[in-house]
Amino acid sequence: MKNSRYDFDIMFQDIKIAEIRFKNNNLSIKKCFDGTWQFFHGDNKNIQTIYYFLESRCYENGRADLPNILQQAGIDSNNPWEWCKVSHGVTWEDFYWIRLPGENITWKDVKIRD
Repeated sequence: MKNSRYDFDIMFQDIKIAEIRFKNNNLSIKKCFDGTWQFFHGDNKNIQTIYYFLESRCYENGRADLPNILQQAGIDSNNPWEWCKVSHGVTWEDFYWIRLPGENITWKDVKIRD
C-alpha cells in the first residue's frame, strides 16, 4: 500500500468488527467486536494482515475474464484497495464487507445473497 490514507470499517453484515485507519505508515486498528469473527488479535494487528484481508476480497489475477470484470467495475488493475472501494469487498463466500467513511449503508445495500 502506498503512503496515502486508507480509512474503512470492516463489517460482518451490520456488525462493525474493526475500524482501520492507515496514513503515512501509521496504522490504527480499533477492534469493535470481540466475537469469533475477529481478524485482528495478537500479532495480527499489522498492515500485512490488512492487505491480505483486502486482497482476499478480489478476483484471482489469473482469471481469463479478469480484464472484463475490471472494465465493468471501472478500474484498470486488480488493486485490492481500488477493487474494495468499488465492490465494498463483498464476496459470495462470506458476509464480511467494507464500509468507507461517510457512507450510510447497511448489509442490505451491499449484499449479493442472503
